[in-house]
Amino acid sequence: MGKSNNSINTNLESLKENIFYTISSLADYLFILDTEEKYIDIRLPERHNIIDINPEKSLNKNFKEVFISNDFKLNFEKHLIKLKETTINQEFEFTISKNLDTFFLYAKISELKSERGEVLGYVLLAHDITKLRLNEEKLNKKIEEHENKISTLEKDVNFYIKQGDVVTSQRTKIQKERDTMAEEKSEMARQKERMEEDLNFIMKQGDKIAEQKHKLKIQHDIVRKQNKKIEDSILYAKRIQSAVLPPNRFIQHLLSEHFIFYKPRDIVSGDFYWTKQVDNKIFIAAADCTGHGVPGALMSMLGITFLNEIINKNSNIHANEILNELRIHIISSLRQTGSTGESRDGLDIALCILNHEDKSLEYAGANNPLYLIRNNELQETKPDRMPIGIHRRAKESFQNNVIKLEKDDLIYIFSDGFIDQFGGPDGRKYLSANFKKLLVEHNAKSLAQQKYIIEQSFEQWKGERKQLDDILIIGFRIAFGKEEVKSKLDYDWAGKTVLIAEDDEANFMLLRKALEKTNVDIIHAENGKDAVKLFRTNPDIDLVLMDIRMPIMDGIEATTQIKHIDKEIPVIVQTAFTMSSEKEKSFKAGCDDYISKPINIKELYATMCKHIEKHE
Repeated sequence: MGKSNNSINTNLESLKENIFYTISSLADYLFILDTEEKYIDIRLPERHNIIDINPEKSLNKNFKEVFISNDFKLNFEKHLIKLKETTINQEFEFTISKNLDTFFLYAKISELKSERGEVLGYVLLAHDITKLRLNEEKLNKKIEEHENKISTLEKDVNFYIKQGDVVTSQRTKIQKERDTMAEEKSEMARQKERMEEDLNFIMKQGDKIAEQKHKLKIQHDIVRKQNKKIEDSILYAKRIQSAVLPPNRFIQHLLSEHFIFYKPRDIVSGDFYWTKQVDNKIFIAAADCTGHGVPGALMSMLGITFLNEIINKNSNIHANEILNELRIHIISSLRQTGSTGESRDGLDIALCILNHEDKSLEYAGANNPLYLIRNNELQETKPDRMPIGIHRRAKESFQNNVIKLEKDDLIYIFSDGFIDQFGGPDGRKYLSANFKKLLVEHNAKSLAQQKYIIEQSFEQWKGERKQLDDILIIGFRIAFGKEEVKSKLDYDWAGKTVLIAEDDEANFMLLRKALEKTNVDIIHAENGKDAVKLFRTNPDIDLVLMDIRMPIMDGIEATTQIKHIDKEIPVIVQTAFTMSSEKEKSFKAGCDDYISKPINIKELYATMCKHIEKHE
């Protein structure tokens, strides 16, 4: 029936013969292809009257098409491709019309493999299933006839049901009602089941909520503890800042009548006030540092330190020169260069120098003005419009303003916190015009009354709104004769004992001489170790003056040990390094205050007074 192919080895020939004789009884047509997809052999049964195939034309031809008749060809390329991709045998059906007859065939493509599993070729089997399809059609016709009969019977049954007697109808209605009730009962049972499921879900959610609530409580406790640590640190910072600010008793000795309205927005403040006396000159400043809270407080420490250093170096300096020097210190310490994006931290300040000898006042201001009220009229001395810090005018000098004073002149210096506060019925800023009007209206009152009025005015204006910035207002009255009286010493600490830890004999002699007029008893320790020993053996000590730098044991360690013995004993450290790490370490060791060297006698008295009278 076909030509042999020399490329097919002996195994394939043997396999072909086995396939033919095995399948010939199962298949009507057999096509064998080699691995190159060419026909190797075609076997047709004797009854191959359905398909007209000329084997001679089919052999050695590409497998893509088999010409079955002049008007029909079989294409099984896609099935062979899928067989190669999946190695799964491919099955399909096709029909052939011949001489007004229709023939149905079922085809299957599979691989030919050797005993070792090598693919030798492919086999296409075709089965004539015409009789099966014809029998299926006859069966379908019979089923259709049977269904038609059933439909007719159903119509008859429905007719008789509709024509049934009343009893049957009533029974049907009753049965329907019963069925409805059964369905409702079933639905109620389902709803009850769903409600139970919802209840279980809610209970589970409640457990989850309780668990989340417990977790939140744990987190809240952690946050609360962290906040407590932060608050304790800030309160400690407030303690340090309060110690740096001038004591009230010291200010009272410098000024006959004054008030200080100081209201930080947070626990610590970026505003600070500073006073110092050298001979017949009193230095007074009201400053507003960049920011508020802890950052502002750090800037305020810088400002106070640099002001002390500037005055200690040259007490004959003018007000504008102080600001020039302060600006140099701030720019240098903050490493400001004026580069784009660089921090513009600094401070605004109003600084006065009150001179008792010629009854004059020098004023220099960086953005903060000075108000003078004389004979019910307010005179404003404007500041330079530049800050203490890096600025485009940083190379320009501040202006020095000299004002001749008269008795009962009122001087006011302040930060911008009050006038910038939003409030009132329209939520506007207070503004400087309203502040001037407030000061003029009440200038005849005492400064204590003025402070109360200013405080009340601020609270009424602010209302329920948040305080936006730190607030500082200083007011004082000029009365030179009274100030001279007030500057006299009136301290009497008879019965009090002070331990002075000082290794420098000259400094100790200076302190002892200065404290003779106060009638205080003095105990001297030449180093920190002796100071601890003397404190331990003298329970009547009321205050400790501690030098930081001493031999054997320094003042920081001595303060730590003394505070361990009695944490309530006030300790005032003496240091010339007011912004060094030594001062910070001193406060951590437990010191209560500090005074800077060289010692200012009035400042020493005021600082000691602040603590010694509290320790009974």
